[in-house]
Amino acid sequence: MMATRIDSWIWSIRLTKTRSAAGAACRAGHVRLNDATAKPAATLAVGDRVSLRVGGRERIVEVVKLINKRVSAPAAAECFIDHSPPPPSREVIASIPRRDRGAGRPTKRERRQLDQFRSGAMVIALAALAAGLLVGCSSSDDGGDSAATETPKAGTGPQFDRCGGLTTDGVIEMSGMPGLQLVIDNTSTCEWRAGAERNGSVSFNWYRGSPIGRERGTEQLQRDRSQDYSVAGKPGFIAHSAGICETGIAWDADFIEISLASPIAPGQGATIPVDRLCDSAKRITEKVVNGAPS
Repeated sequence: MMATRIDSWIWSIRLTKTRSAAGAACRAGHVRLNDATAKPAATLAVGDRVSLRVGGRERIVEVVKLINKRVSAPAAAECFIDHSPPPPSREVIASIPRRDRGAGRPTKRERRQLDQFRSGAMVIALAALAAGLLVGCSSSDDGGDSAATETPKAGTGPQFDRCGGLTTDGVIEMSGMPGLQLVIDNTSTCEWRAGAERNGSVSFNWYRGSPIGRERGTEQLQRDRSQDYSVAGKPGFIAHSAGICETGIAWDADFIEISLASPIAPGQGATIPVDRLCDSAKRITEKVVNGAPS
């Protein structure tokens, strides 16, 4: 029997509209096979778990039947078990910025800028509404000054050293993942991976002009659990699912995000328990925050 490629399978079960879209999602790193990033030609077996972010929603499915040709929706439903989290509420969907038809898919930078614009516009609208209510309710002889509502300011976070001051040796020691190598290194992102298949990874991301609230909302939809987490008085969150743990720490409208993905053993899943993975995520986050330039 011919092996079933993951791009062919997710198209066949109707998770994407076209096979080319399925391949593009794999090449962009949006498809994971058993918690490891999957290439388009990765082969599937019954019992594998596939995750894909599509249409603004995280889909997580377990392979029940291998197919290579697109089938009807009822037939497709027999090929997988759906473990996806509930879809976002109407309120969350309504808050997502819309792009004009033909404008193309926004980049991550553009999404951050849209989030910043929307959060700023909302604060201004609320401030205007509050000011109108105060004018209507205040007496004419009230000479007190009203406190102005301020939009969170971007650029208030520290100027981090490259990779947040993290080194490859330090990341290996704190994460407990041998064999990590720095494969992405730029002014806003550093990522260490173990092997070409990204079987175990650690990443540092630095977002400027992007309030942390939307990112936390996304994590609440994607992960099994999220909760408050702070370092050195800076607020943030920690969120996790099996094999993945992420933290975020904010400075007004700037924030950093640390993400750890456990190596995966065939037939066994994640090799690092999620509690130990999150302990490592906290150690790395605390090192970055406490070692940041003042």
